[in-house]
Amino acid sequence: MLGKTSRTIQIVSHGPSCLDGVMAAAAVARFYDGHKVFTTLAGNNEADHTIGNLALRSEDNNDEIWITDLSWNSPATGAHLTELSERGTQIYWIDHHRTAVSRADAAEFKVPFAGKVLSEQYSAARLTFNFLKELGRDLSEEQRAEFDAFEPFVMIADDHDRWVHQIPESSQWALAVQTLGGTASYREILKLREPRMSRKLRAAFESGQDAMRRSLELAQATMVDRKLDNGNTLRTACCFGYSSEVAAHLYKGQTHTVVALFDLRSQGVSLRRSSDSDVDLSVLAQHFGGGGHAAASGLMIPDLRRVPAERLAEILGDQLEKPAP
Repeated sequence: MLGKTSRTIQIVSHGPSCLDGVMAAAAVARFYDGHKVFTTLAGNNEADHTIGNLALRSEDNNDEIWITDLSWNSPATGAHLTELSERGTQIYWIDHHRTAVSRADAAEFKVPFAGKVLSEQYSAARLTFNFLKELGRDLSEEQRAEFDAFEPFVMIADDHDRWVHQIPESSQWALAVQTLGGTASYREILKLREPRMSRKLRAAFESGQDAMRRSLELAQATMVDRKLDNGNTLRTACCFGYSSEVAAHLYKGQTHTVVALFDLRSQGVSLRRSSDSDVDLSVLAQHFGGGGHAAASGLMIPDLRRVPAERLAEILGDQLEKPAP
């Protein structure tokens, strides 16, 4: 869409199955339609590795790198981006997570960005779309109209990611992306000209409803409540994907409750809270190297992977050590 000179665009966005991250990446790809676009969807725990391995792809250093809905932790990652910038790469960073916004002046973010937007006002997809719309103000009327047509997609992501829920089908899109997977969903979305699910996305949504119910059943069967001295309740459980949807069921009707789900599929921990809770989950997640928002965050605790096997060894071992009758 932008200009006639071919550009090489590299996008790294939040994934692997985050609706907001997928839509943010798709907004960039739609803006640069006709150019060479390479997209990677990375989890929070993969950000440093993925960004740190970025390399120039064009022969004339006419690269652009867009990092959306994602941040990094290592100063080495920032140094790598700075090196790429000094070699002529234009680097853009757009994020809305509190753990990024609150650390905007950290050493790892001292990068000569061509453009940067850090704000909790909207979802990353909406921030990205708005930024691109301003960037493309010199486009032809036809080009602007073509890009503007993507706005309804962005608003679906914004509605779900910020829990506005004024667009009834936004949760369906989120469920479809989780089930189909971020990369496949991204490709499907780029084919669409209006925000109506393709046959593949619709099938993923319908399949996801059953998978989400099974994940919820697992969470309800493994749920443990712990009353904390500060008056809050910590509700923990295991799930198998669909952590946001499962958590919404677990904190429904609860007060002063923090929900922590260990996702057996992703091996990550998702944090959510009841509507009356004032616990800043982004601070808790950041303590463990994760990130997110005050009301929704995620993190990784590698040792958790061993806990089920250790407990199983304990239970079966106790029985096996008993004398034979």
